[in-house]
Amino acid sequence: NCFTEDQLFRIDHYLGKEVVLNLAAFRFGNQMFESFWNHEHIASIQLIFKEDLGTEGRGGYFNRSGIIRDIMQNHLMQVFLWLAMEPPQELQRDCLQQEKSELLKAITPLRLEDCFL
Repeated sequence: NCFTEDQLFRIDHYLGKEVVLNLAAFRFGNQMFESFWNHEHIASIQLIFKEDLGTEGRGGYFNRSGIIRDIMQNHLMQVFLWLAMEPPQELQRDCLQQEKSELLKAITPLRLEDCFL
């Protein structure tokens, strides 16, 4: 493991939604953090999905949509976008969407050989 426990910030992928939004408000609302919360000072963001997952009554939903699509494409992608996007001009829907879109365009796509399955 590359990090000690005190260097990690853990959140639940769904219950942590408010924490992620609070981090975004904290970041964008405090100019002193903008000087080092960027690609020049943060080398890596790792979002790790690790849990023993049961469908807990949601089996029909997961059979139709797939759990990977639900958690990875929806929840974890939104966590990543909120934490890594550039500051929007305003905290309005269209400005947020623009910054999230720009971030997605800048990401190097994953290749199968880069993944551990």
